Amino acid sequence: MKKFFLILCLGFSLCFAQFDAMIQSTKDEEVLQAFDVEPDFLNNENFILVKNSFFSEIRKDYMLAQFKENDELIPTLKGMLLKEGIPQEFLYLAMIESEFSLSAKSRKKAVGLWQFIPSTAKVFGLRMDSQIDERKDPIKSTKAAITYLKSLKEKFGKWYLAAIAYNCGSGRVTKAIEEAGSDSLSVLLDPEAKYVPLESRMYIRKILAVSLLFHSVDTLKTKDYDYFLNRGANSLLTSIEVSAKTPLSQVASQAGLSLAELKRYNPQFKRNITPTYAQTPVYLPYKFLAQYKERNGDKPLSTQSTAIKTAAKNTKSNISTKSNAKSSKTKSKSYLVHKVGKGDTIYSISKRYGISTKRIKQYNALKNANSLSINQEILIPLDKDKA
Repeated sequence: MKKFFLILCLGFSLCFAQFDAMIQSTKDEEVLQAFDVEPDFLNNENFILVKNSFFSEIRKDYMLAQFKENDELIPTLKGMLLKEGIPQEFLYLAMIESEFSLSAKSRKKAVGLWQFIPSTAKVFGLRMDSQIDERKDPIKSTKAAITYLKSLKEKFGKWYLAAIAYNCGSGRVTKAIEEAGSDSLSVLLDPEAKYVPLESRMYIRKILAVSLLFHSVDTLKTKDYDYFLNRGANSLLTSIEVSAKTPLSQVASQAGLSLAELKRYNPQFKRNITPTYAQTPVYLPYKFLAQYKERNGDKPLSTQSTAIKTAAKNTKSNISTKSNAKSSKTKSKSYLVHKVGKGDTIYSISKRYGISTKRIKQYNALKNANSLSINQEILIPLDKDKA
């Protein structure tokens, strides 16, 4: 009887193992189908090699940790993709592009979560100037990436072709399809024919491999990350519109955040002040919104005006004053703009205006104060006592 019971248990175990394998196989095929890839690509030799490298313990631990660290960003991205009809698996395109780093940079001058180069960023309306780089803006850059991906999908008809074109350009993909006489993924990724560049061949393999990793129930359960499978698509970030020239330290203080924490969600700002020419959205987690509203009466934040000192009247031609007040009677100013000239240093500028070097560096978010450029604009705060 004991033997019979053991045999019966073993039989059930084998059945459950086979059933789990069937479920996982089905999930793998669903992942590929989300990219319009045929299921038999799972047996592609070169893809298996890449997939196995991502399923190594060290690689798995690293990728899962990166995913966990972005708990507030990922649901926001996921919701934006799903709303626009883009498979949520394209989250892993961002994972491959930047590891979800909003400030990621490449050797090809690509920047941000979705790694836009300057020319492409301009096409999709992302602003880049001395005060802001919207390639680092989590929401605006994602909207631009969505627009780009949808246009590529419309052009090529398949999501995997859109992903490849995102990496190497639509012209290169068009040429590859013409040369191959096929748009089959296995054909296009032929390592001998080299229809698409090696970087792009590895790119799509990596995206698919990471997608499979994050849909692997066994892997996620073993690592205690199975909650990833049920992670929602509700945004955990919100935006608040603030006035031009608003110190980020002021926003942070009123929201109950440190300046460093606020800038983690807003690396698009090159200085510790919002752009001087327009109202700008600032992002923060929803959990801080109530405190911000309570302290601001649910109104846009505006910078406090300060009187211009007499010394400001005698500034040279390379300095301009900016208005900050909206009063029709008086216009007080909160800062000056100094254009860096030959021989200027932070120290000489600080002496000139009677502002500490620390204050100037903080106000302009200068990481390397020893590398000023000719004609670079440096904001000189007049409200000296404010952090």
